[in-house]
Amino acid sequence: MTTTGALRPAFDALDSCEAALAELDARCCEPGRSPSMKALAETLTVARRGLDQDAGNQAIADAVIAQLEDAGAQVGRLQVGCCAPGRLPLYADLLEGLTTAQLTINSAAGRGH
Repeated sequence: MTTTGALRPAFDALDSCEAALAELDARCCEPGRSPSMKALAETLTVARRGLDQDAGNQAIADAVIAQLEDAGAQVGRLQVGCCAPGRLPLYADLLEGLTTAQLTINSAAGRGH
C-alpha cells in the first residue's frame, strides 16, 4: 500500500460503519446487550488497528481485508435476526462502508478488479 493519505477513505468508511453500528445498537430491543454487535465492533476495531500499522506491508493489507470480509459476514448474520426499527438503511451503510474500505485498501496496494 502507499501512504496513510491514500487510505483516508478507508478510515472514513470505518468511521461510518462504527456510527451505523452504534445506531443499530441504540435501536436494539436490548441495547448494549447483543454479543453479535459487540463482536462486530471488535472486528471493526481490529481492522482499524491494521490500517494504523505499516501501510506498505502487503501482509497487513491482506489481514485487514480479511477482517473486513469477516465483518461483512457478521453484518449479514445480524441483519437476518435484527428487529430494530428502520434497520435496513443502517445495514446498507455498514456494507457500503466495508466495501469502500476494501476497495480503498486494494487500490492503495495497486490491486484492483
